[in-house]
Amino acid sequence: MLSHAARSMSTMGITNKTVAIIGCGVAGLGAVKSCVEEGLQPTCFERSDGVGGLWYYRDNNKGEMVASVARSTVTNTSKETMCYSDFLFPKEWPNYLHNSYIKQYCDMYADKFGLKKHIRFMTRVTRLAQAPDYEHSGRWVVTTRPEGAAGHEGETSQEFDAVMICTGMYNNPYIPEFPGLDEFQGKVMHSRDYRRPEEFEGKRVVVVGIANSAVDAATDVSRVTSQVYLSTKRGAWLTGRRGGYGVPFDLQLTRRYFWIPNKLKFLLFRMSLKRQFNFVTTSIIPSHPLLSCEFVVNDELPTCILNGSIIIKAAPARFTRTGLEFEDGTREDDIDAVIMATGYRFKFPFKVDCPALETKQGKVPLYKLLFPLGMRHSTLSVNGAIKPLGSVIPCLELQARWAARVFAGLATLPAQPEMEAEVQKSDERMKGLYLPFHYHVGSISYEDYIASEIGAKPNFWRLFFTEPLLTLRCLFGPHVPCIYRLVGPGKKTEDAKRAISKVWERVEEPLMTRRVK
Repeated sequence: MLSHAARSMSTMGITNKTVAIIGCGVAGLGAVKSCVEEGLQPTCFERSDGVGGLWYYRDNNKGEMVASVARSTVTNTSKETMCYSDFLFPKEWPNYLHNSYIKQYCDMYADKFGLKKHIRFMTRVTRLAQAPDYEHSGRWVVTTRPEGAAGHEGETSQEFDAVMICTGMYNNPYIPEFPGLDEFQGKVMHSRDYRRPEEFEGKRVVVVGIANSAVDAATDVSRVTSQVYLSTKRGAWLTGRRGGYGVPFDLQLTRRYFWIPNKLKFLLFRMSLKRQFNFVTTSIIPSHPLLSCEFVVNDELPTCILNGSIIIKAAPARFTRTGLEFEDGTREDDIDAVIMATGYRFKFPFKVDCPALETKQGKVPLYKLLFPLGMRHSTLSVNGAIKPLGSVIPCLELQARWAARVFAGLATLPAQPEMEAEVQKSDERMKGLYLPFHYHVGSISYEDYIASEIGAKPNFWRLFFTEPLLTLRCLFGPHVPCIYRLVGPGKKTEDAKRAISKVWERVEEPLMTRRVK
């Protein structure tokens, strides 16, 4: 619950609360803007020299700088479903965007809303601790130093009324301890550090893993290698970026309601995937249900399997000096390099002096995957610790809007026992649905919940009587983020209506490069 002091400040209309935002990727940018919207004073600390986080491409990863995507990375969700709710991508941009477009979009967003003046670039957070008077004030001490400085050189500390941690889930690469790995003489790297394929030209490469990062790396290097082996334990459901009739698949799949029941819808979708990919992906068909994990979205893998440039293998059993043996007993020798796309362990990239932020079984218990449990004051959020089955930016933006309203005293959280019960219930529910269960969420249901907390979810029954066509588009058309700007705080009703009505025009715009009769 909010402290008495916080309620008093909100009642008096005081808006000079300070908020530290750690990280300036897509989560941090949304956090800065949300704080400004609610009259808070944000200061964002960013380790690199620009906004964008993972989407800010850099050729290398020296000196513990933050990770970036590979040079060839393209989005897995289309521009209409993945934008900020009040800032559309330019209509002439492609439907699926190369990472350079996302970086440009982040800069445009920051410039449009004047966010860069709130960001301290090349500044690394080294420690987060509760202030000496935290029990009374709920304040925090953030310690920083210039990026690249040695030891405690240039370290400074500053107190803030609240903190949003927006560093995401990709700071601590995980490589399993395979037998014999330390004796392997080839190159071993994590997919986090993969940038471009040239260094693998003519080599034999094993990629371990089956998530999007693994398949992207495998297909990218397959253009120059002599052979790529894609090693997987559990398999994955594969889809492409194109749905029926060439339409972006997420515009067809990510909808609030369908005219057919959910069970039938997913049965038809599964049958569609099998019709498209079953022949070439027999070796990676998983045993887990269709929506228990994120899809692998890749258009090139089927072709690479057909032409033999990628061969699917079982999970590694052990390494030798020159190769490795797989769990099915097969072996491959003369392996030059191994790319470990084996995921991440959740860990903050700075020291934390707060028991509520200690990881337990690989995760930090968070109410609605946002607010830590066991806090005396509602002055801390962990933004971005989610893996939505859908677009991530709209989820991150709504997280930031909710946290900003809580910090400003405009929204309250339930009592601790109620939040703890909800986290336990949610964990049990997700354990039976998702792999891994801690962070996966359905994007629409998660967005709806947070939007309801801040009053930004439309009442579609009421809306139908005044805007029937708009309501039908919201309910049965593609789910787009601007729905959450129709009502509530920060609403931009007319802009949102216009955006919802013109989705298909913006989808077609970049394709109309040659006019035909």
